[in-house]
Amino acid sequence: FFSSKGEDMAGSSVPATVPAAVDGTGKSSQQGSRRKSLQWNDIMAFKERPSHLSSEHPNNNHRGFVNCAMILLVMGNVRIAIQNIHKYGVLVDLSTALTPAGWPLPFLIVLQFLNFLLAYVLELAAVGVLRKNPTLTRWLHILNGLAAFGVSWAGIVKLETNPGTAVIVLVFATTAMMKILSFAHVCDVQRQLAQGKDHVPPPPTLLQLFFFIAAPTLVYSPMYPRSKVRWGWLGRRVAEFVGIWLAIFVIAVQYVAPGIKNTLDPLARGNLPLIVEGLLKIAVPNFIVWILGFYSIFHLYLNILGELIGYADREFYKDWWNSSTLGYFWRSWNLPVHTWMVAHVYFPLISRGWKKPTASFIIFVISAVLHELVVSIPFGNFKLLAFGGMMMQVPLIQLTDRFKGTQTGNVIFWLTIMLGQPMIVLLYTRDYMKGLSGPWNDEDTRIWGKIVSPIISPVLAVFGI
Repeated sequence: FFSSKGEDMAGSSVPATVPAAVDGTGKSSQQGSRRKSLQWNDIMAFKERPSHLSSEHPNNNHRGFVNCAMILLVMGNVRIAIQNIHKYGVLVDLSTALTPAGWPLPFLIVLQFLNFLLAYVLELAAVGVLRKNPTLTRWLHILNGLAAFGVSWAGIVKLETNPGTAVIVLVFATTAMMKILSFAHVCDVQRQLAQGKDHVPPPPTLLQLFFFIAAPTLVYSPMYPRSKVRWGWLGRRVAEFVGIWLAIFVIAVQYVAPGIKNTLDPLARGNLPLIVEGLLKIAVPNFIVWILGFYSIFHLYLNILGELIGYADREFYKDWWNSSTLGYFWRSWNLPVHTWMVAHVYFPLISRGWKKPTASFIIFVISAVLHELVVSIPFGNFKLLAFGGMMMQVPLIQLTDRFKGTQTGNVIFWLTIMLGQPMIVLLYTRDYMKGLSGPWNDEDTRIWGKIVSPIISPVLAVFGI
């Protein structure tokens, strides 16, 4: 290889260029239509260069590893699916998904339109017989909004129906209450802004009210940006919506339900390792159900409504999946509710001299109460689990603020979402199946005593307690 006469390495005995690599088919393997021939000087050109996996490399393209991770994820889930079918058989019965669970409950949703009509009548009275008594008008609107929720609450308790349908009804009742209060507040602000002027703003029309009822927004406005219906696009979204909810039903019945049942016995015995194992088994399918539910409601359902009525403002969420703080997540994952809270709670409190942190805390309290009612009423269980889970977000927001803009913050966010929900789901299911009600009972004391005792006993022993 080395020339004994000190000849140039690029002389006649060694080609000046090295041809492109040849693959197994005998063809030149080239990236693109042209490829520069490899020069001998390129091989001998040693210089300072980082490794490809180093953070300082200018081209940190790891797409291949992402593809590998996706393949491993698919393979792992296929294995779990085969194992699940082998262990439990096929638990899914689509006929149960198509069977209406408690027909009287959807009738409660229809009753909510009476509250909307009453709100319209009150607005007519606000510029008529109640023109000189705006305080009375405001209180009547508030009572009407609360009644929209309260009637549904009473109906669910009276009918004693299954929790799934009851949750849907209460979500619609909460939406109706928030829309009614927004309708009243915006109209009241418009009248206040018109004070001292020559004319009083006319009351909203029925057409404006009906459009607001159907619109995928919780904040009333006399005018919204409009768009035309794209029927092909609409049909694809409807097909997606139906398919995703069938997938949610299958995952919930085939994977989440057996996992919950298998964890109830370790929970009753206070076996912490088995409880943790059960929660981790529930966490993955529960998270898939949650993420599919988000996509089907906030992307598909709200876009379907907007497309049908020509509502053009479709920003229902932001990039919450990139959250590095829990504060950003709560401000971006549900924009209809966030916008309502800012417009009708935050700004009114700030305008009355409240501090911003206090106003934000009040918003979390209201949100926690609504979460608790929507879950606890159908399950007949007021243990304040949903309320406590929401209020725990307040210190967690302060904790994650120090990781703003970092990968660590995003990891903490995802762990909070993935691991927090399964425990609450497990506890509500346990109490519902055993007929337990809150806020606390002897069963809770016995179970949590067994769980907490192994954790705190070593700590107490250290201090000689």
